[in-house]
Amino acid sequence: MTVGEPSFFSVGAKAVVLRVKAKPHAREDAVLGVRAGELLVAVRAAAEKGKANAEIVRVLARALGVRRDRVVLKSGSGAPHKVFVVPLEAAAALRRFEAASS
Repeated sequence: MTVGEPSFFSVGAKAVVLRVKAKPHAREDAVLGVRAGELLVAVRAAAEKGKANAEIVRVLARALGVRRDRVVLKSGSGAPHKVFVVPLEAAAALRRFEAASS
């Protein structure tokens, strides 16, 4: 990580890699901000049979202003700590989350 680079995502040549902490069984579906180097995403869905993952994709797509099919779960499907790949145009929204959490 370089100076000034956000801790919870990295911008590559073709996409952005995003670290997410999932919070299933929440009261509402929302991006709660940046905590401990991860974007905290709360969803009402249960963490079973991919339900929470599908809702996290939906919440991220809405928050980042991209289509759902452009939010790809790269790793962590059965864990609370997940890695997603999102399109480059999502970087501006992610920088706003970083600024709001500072």
